[in-house]
Amino acid sequence: YFIQSNLSCIMSIGSSNAENIKSQLTRPLNSLVTLCLTRLSRNRESPGPVPSHIAHHDITVPVRNGQTSVGDHVKTLFDCELPADKDNETFVECLKRAQCQGAGIRFVILGSETAVGKWLNGGQRGQGLNYRCVAQHFVSNPVGPGQRNFFEQTLLLGEVQYDDIDKQLEEMAQAEGIDQSTIKYGENQAYDRMLEEASVICQRRLANIVRCVARCNLRPICISGGNEDILGLGYGVHLGTARNLTLGNLDCHADYKYLEERGAHSGNGFSILNAIDVLKKYAVLGLTPYENREYMMEQLISSNCWYRFLDDISQIGATNRPSLYDSLVDMLRALEVDDDVVPGLCVDIDVTEDLGTVSCPATLGFTRTQVHELVQEFTRYNKPFFLLIAEGMPSPSLPLNEGMNRTLGKYQAALVTCFLRNCISVPHI
Repeated sequence: YFIQSNLSCIMSIGSSNAENIKSQLTRPLNSLVTLCLTRLSRNRESPGPVPSHIAHHDITVPVRNGQTSVGDHVKTLFDCELPADKDNETFVECLKRAQCQGAGIRFVILGSETAVGKWLNGGQRGQGLNYRCVAQHFVSNPVGPGQRNFFEQTLLLGEVQYDDIDKQLEEMAQAEGIDQSTIKYGENQAYDRMLEEASVICQRRLANIVRCVARCNLRPICISGGNEDILGLGYGVHLGTARNLTLGNLDCHADYKYLEERGAHSGNGFSILNAIDVLKKYAVLGLTPYENREYMMEQLISSNCWYRFLDDISQIGATNRPSLYDSLVDMLRALEVDDDVVPGLCVDIDVTEDLGTVSCPATLGFTRTQVHELVQEFTRYNKPFFLLIAEGMPSPSLPLNEGMNRTLGKYQAALVTCFLRNCISVPHI
């Protein structure tokens, strides 16, 4: 189907086991072909023309008397030097030059959101707005005391493009008489097959961009619509650093499902990384017993992973259960290894209670303040090289700066800032 004819990707039909997925993730791809770069409009200036080979979107940095915004200090590729071509080596050289300019870039923020991974796992389908929602609130925040340094070392890159894949999925759905808003996995075999193959291509695109970033010893921060992007992000870091990973996950779902024939979806990213021998240690904090099946917990145990349920954490000082802080300490200890590995942190924001703008809301969760503090302490002590914030789903019916979209954007932007602030004293890997 379209995967073979239009995207030149050949995958064993009907099979999405770990080795097939691994072989697809390692295929080379030109990064700029699949990137939509972020450009900031500052001080009410009109941005200039953009070369035809560069896809981009604009974000306006607000002007406020007497204060500067984050957007006045973070960098974009438009502030450095745009690649003259679309190939990977040109992209890598451009990132290296950005490293050497001014304060020197150390962090790269990028977005990735496609509906494919959530369709395969039964989650709600977003509208591809999460990265732009977070980026808008991130650059609009005022710069506080002592923050200018790490913002100047941050590059706001842009987001991975999946429009061509989504368009061709839509064309096939129309040809087959499928309603994409209601169809579920298992209802149409041909459409299922396309989703499976498309899911791996999406992760291949993300992995290729992250590989280029990690090759430059830059720390990637990925704002994602679904937790399946831990596969592309983690494997990209693995390729770029030639090291295995340890991963901490704040999540109410373990996302450690069987490697069934569903491609790469939001429920099996961690189990795929483990199956292809990339993931050395995995620990997940915040699980709810209402959201995790027994077989998945058995898989965690058999893989020697660490986990803790919300029900097993005391929020009121009960002496028969560990506190939230003690649980975090146990998590950090479980991730300690002697090998030379790259640590990472994943925050699935559906672990947050009373936050309806997520793709798979849970029954219980942590408060926003607790999640913020967990990220702070985890970053200080584990020194993660990369961060994934996943599952945010802004409403397309509201402007990005209003209502729950505002809450969601500012919340995730605060987690990004928390990560930057607590990483800035951490030496390069």
